[in-house]
Amino acid sequence: MQVILNPQNQLILKVNNMKSILFEKVRIGKTVLKNRIFMSAAASYNGTTEGDIDYSDPILHFDISNGGCALIPTGGVSGIHPRGRSNATRPMLNSDERIPSFKKFADKIHKGGALAILQMTHGGACAAAYQFSIGNRPLSPSFYMKNQKKGFKKENIENCQASEQEIFELISAFGDAAVRAKKANFDGIQIHAAHDSLLSQWFSTLYNLRTDSWGGNVKNRCRLHCEILKEIKNKTGNEFLTVLKLGIEDSLPGGTKAEEGIEASAIIASQGNTDIIEISQGLQDITDMNSTSMKPNINSLDKEAYYRDWTKRVKSRIKHNALVVMQGGLRTPSLMEEIIENGEADFVSMCRPYIREPGIVNRWISGNMSKAACTSCNQCAFNHVFKGMRLKCIFNKD
Repeated sequence: MQVILNPQNQLILKVNNMKSILFEKVRIGKTVLKNRIFMSAAASYNGTTEGDIDYSDPILHFDISNGGCALIPTGGVSGIHPRGRSNATRPMLNSDERIPSFKKFADKIHKGGALAILQMTHGGACAAAYQFSIGNRPLSPSFYMKNQKKGFKKENIENCQASEQEIFELISAFGDAAVRAKKANFDGIQIHAAHDSLLSQWFSTLYNLRTDSWGGNVKNRCRLHCEILKEIKNKTGNEFLTVLKLGIEDSLPGGTKAEEGIEASAIIASQGNTDIIEISQGLQDITDMNSTSMKPNINSLDKEAYYRDWTKRVKSRIKHNALVVMQGGLRTPSLMEEIIENGEADFVSMCRPYIREPGIVNRWISGNMSKAACTSCNQCAFNHVFKGMRLKCIFNKD
């Protein structure tokens, strides 16, 4: 076995008989990842009304861990504050009472050999409908949106702009949830700052119209990200992994542009509180799936790696301040090898292919390196997730 220390001071353990750079072990501090292939978050389960994880249906994440994946985040966890919950079945980790339920999840992931990462998010203004239905006031970066989003009423977020006190309470809530995740035996957390999450809203020029130190220029709009990550590191220590899922560009008219997202990635990484950054989409219109993170019909090589340009630019910009994950339509292992060998990313990640083939990584390790069977028909989402049902590929039997 050959041991190499790369510029980020992460140990790479090269096993001489491994056929691919994808299967190298990587050490971050004392944490060892068994290969370079991650899972991008997906909700394959629901929560109880109290916020525990509901184990009544099979949970796909456990099969994916057994199938060779190196790092698996929970999916769809609002978790950090009751006002961030967007529906009644969203798992929560805002109370110590929830720790046993989440520990069961982490322990089952570990049995398969993967790292267990708790994804933490907050629905912000996009949780308005549910929050109003239970008598709560939702939380938003600003009093209103610059351009009304399709299906979203301006009056939903009037009088919901976060005060300075509420911002600091939010930062503390993220830190407290991370402490609970550590007690629940997770290896780290992932902050969801992409898609429709509060942090994505906060960074977007559509939602964040503030004129104080929490809005305006790029540095101010990503200040909340920096403060949350700092709080988590202070409360959990350097050996607890911090992963950021960052939306680089909005697909909505008038939204944040890629140049701003890339600048934000550099600012955040320079603070030294982020171990890994996964690149994704910012705000998106799910009525046009081609403009979202779930682009359909990935059936040829030219349609794969649709966040490749953004990821390359982030990797170049942040230097060695954090490791970078490329995701977005990856299906072919030779392309993934090329991406890592070229230094465009340190890790690659998939989501929908695991729903079709939970054991896809072990298949590749065994020598069958044919591309993923998934072509992104998106029926796993349309037929299941969007209807509150268990995540499942329509081509797989129960």
